[in-house]
Amino acid sequence: MGRTGGRAVLQVHPTRLCNLRCRHCYSSSGPDVAESVPMPVLSGVVRDAAALGYDVLNVSGGEPFLYPELPALLRAARDAGMRTTVTTNGVALNQRRIGVVRGLVDLVAVSLDGDRATHDRIRDQEGCFDRALAGIRRLTEAGVPVGVVTTLTQGNATQLGEVAAAASRSGALLLQVHPLEPEGAANRLMAGERPDAVELAYAAVELGRIAEEHGLAVQLDAVPRTVLARRPRAFMAAPIEDTSPLGHWLTPLVVEANGAAVPVSYGFDRRYGLGNVQDRPLAELARTWDPAPFLALCRTTWQRLLDGRTGPLITWYGHLVRASRIQRPATAGR
Repeated sequence: MGRTGGRAVLQVHPTRLCNLRCRHCYSSSGPDVAESVPMPVLSGVVRDAAALGYDVLNVSGGEPFLYPELPALLRAARDAGMRTTVTTNGVALNQRRIGVVRGLVDLVAVSLDGDRATHDRIRDQEGCFDRALAGIRRLTEAGVPVGVVTTLTQGNATQLGEVAAAASRSGALLLQVHPLEPEGAANRLMAGERPDAVELAYAAVELGRIAEEHGLAVQLDAVPRTVLARRPRAFMAAPIEDTSPLGHWLTPLVVEANGAAVPVSYGFDRRYGLGNVQDRPLAELARTWDPAPFLALCRTTWQRLLDGRTGPLITWYGHLVRASRIQRPATAGR
């Protein structure tokens, strides 16, 4: 959603190198994928993003802890006055890697995608569930705040309680549930497992119980239809002031591992992108970007969802990404 009442997030994918080849990976990362953005480029991106109003850096991947200059990236964000988060599969979290980011990261989010069998199937490697839990324990022992991210599928909603119990025992403070989208590897390997309205509703009810039973902060990455209707500005479906800095209305701003800067989500259609930060500085890309086609897309998608039969909970970003692929960009006023 837009920034209204919240923080503005710069999401950076510095590399697609990963120690796993997960079945649901939106970026199709893996052990043999070396694509990355050089740290000097990312230093400029962070500096420009802070000037544009972004106050949170989220580092994802690939596996961020395999990016050699992750500490430098986090330090650059801290120096720019930003809070920092890192999303990881947890498998590579040894004491050395934790030590080099300690004091530079406000939250590390570790992925747990169901019970042991489900998680290891999605990660396509046995033992990943136990290694992720061990990583969470190491982080909490080092004094690093930890959250857990679960990708919700057609079959794991009933496992959220088990995930929450394991996360809580290991010291996690937050459980975030993100519905699967058929992007990247997931489009080939898990296309039929995107959760429907029933799973979304079950997850919402279950998260309420989990918050009360385990004392975890919880978040479901879906919005009630009533909120969508009441707050069009939060979904960039209302006019934007021409003088508003980018970070005041667009979040997340995403920088992919090839340098492409796109709105709201990895894989957003390039027709709506700002350009590539390896070609020109982010500040220049933001200054010359015409957001009118993107804002028109937001408005038409918002109206379509209100008029349609999509259930009481809506995965806004997923619908917006899919719409970007099938809808021709149109010019519209901000």
